[in-house]
Amino acid sequence: MKVDHSKFRIGFIYPGYENLGIEYLSACLKQRGFSTRLFFDPVLFDESGFLNNRLLKRVFSSRERILREIDDYSPDIVCFSVISDNYNWACGWAQEIKKRKSVPVIFGGIHPSSVPEKSINNPFVDYVCVGEGDKAIIDLAEALAYGKSGCDIKNIWAKQDEKIIKNDLRPLITNLDEIPFADKDLFYARTPIFNSGYIISTSRGCPYTCSYCCNSVWKNLYAGEKRIVRRRSPENVIRELKIAKSTYNPRYINFWDEVFNSDHSWLGDFLPRYAKEIKLPFFCFIYPDLSTEKIVRLLKNSGCYKVQLGVQITDEHKRKHILGRQSSNEAIKMAVSLFKKENIYVVCDAIFGVPGESDEGLEKTAYFYDECLPDHIEIFWLRYYPKTNILEWAFDNGFVSKEEIEDIEEGKVSGGIVVGSRHSKSLTKKFVLLFYLFHFLPRWLRQLVLQKKLYRFLPSSFPPISLYIVSRILKRAKYDVNISRTIRRYMYYMLRL
Repeated sequence: MKVDHSKFRIGFIYPGYENLGIEYLSACLKQRGFSTRLFFDPVLFDESGFLNNRLLKRVFSSRERILREIDDYSPDIVCFSVISDNYNWACGWAQEIKKRKSVPVIFGGIHPSSVPEKSINNPFVDYVCVGEGDKAIIDLAEALAYGKSGCDIKNIWAKQDEKIIKNDLRPLITNLDEIPFADKDLFYARTPIFNSGYIISTSRGCPYTCSYCCNSVWKNLYAGEKRIVRRRSPENVIRELKIAKSTYNPRYINFWDEVFNSDHSWLGDFLPRYAKEIKLPFFCFIYPDLSTEKIVRLLKNSGCYKVQLGVQITDEHKRKHILGRQSSNEAIKMAVSLFKKENIYVVCDAIFGVPGESDEGLEKTAYFYDECLPDHIEIFWLRYYPKTNILEWAFDNGFVSKEEIEDIEEGKVSGGIVVGSRHSKSLTKKFVLLFYLFHFLPRWLRQLVLQKKLYRFLPSSFPPISLYIVSRILKRAKYDVNISRTIRRYMYYMLRL
């Protein structure tokens, strides 16, 4: 019996931000004729480790409205893309949905892929997608549409008669050109806050294995694969961007690749075509050691207005042996210099709270940035995520306990990567404030503060999230997608409610 796929409805629920992975899943499903819809939770004042206020999140809650929308749409399956930071949010929503109707729920994403046994054991989760979901979601939807159990699908863990079925992984998709373009209408049609800039990825995978990053999990998960990093053809990317220009008229492009400059040959082919056929300013993530003068100039001539690169910590030994990054301080200094010479806005990532962080190390980091000051220092706090290499290292070296690992695998958040933890050292918080101020101080004053150790007189109780937002606004970075979309989200939904 042939089933009309268009009558089988797939609902996606996601909080706060555009999700490129969900857009790809929706595109794959629509290509097979299925109906998809996004239920977007703006999570106003309810963001784990970011903006959180118990009273305001109740006042501006969208829960009842979204539940009514779900009832009206009546999905045949509800899908969650889950990271550790929104795991408890996803669990709360799945429980609520299960109370109202008997509909299958699937969890996918990095958190369920890291600890699938934790996710599938929840009574409100019926399926878990481990690894890439583009083909698995189609197979599952088709099985359910035909009234089958969906318990024999690769990449899918499922429950059957109270037994958990753990299916094998299928190989990674090697030809990314065969995947349909991301379904931007899924997010754009639901809320008008995402259509100013266009987010795209030209690749999947990362050539590096930083211990704190989810890519260490993916590489362990797909340890038998020969090619973890895969790239779309320049023609395929250009074709998507041409459609994006004619359909959505974006003001800028955000390349969301893990390392945009990892393949110089590909860039040499792609960027001249981009400059000729697309002609839009763009942002990308850069690995500093791969930033040659030729590549930097090519990026500039093609429209690159902003890059973001990882410094994390300036202690090269700890950077290599704890964080798993091979980058050198000299390469970072050279990269910052090259990009600033071409008037490309430079953002450097810094991580605080690395095990063994010392007062001397913090001071050396401050001197490093005094000498090599980017346009913005993006400050993060170390978070341990399930099955990452650094979590194993931290346990082996006595920095985390088995009980803490259990909490991490359950998605219990003790602090955010932006705001840190209340247990962070007082001096560390003072250096965070100093780094936010660095950009607004002349060099003579920065050096005076360091030489006389005046940073010790800075307050350590200043709200870090306020610093984060104010510094981003005052820097007035061109096309700051994160801040602009956050502000637009809050204004749009607060006014709407």
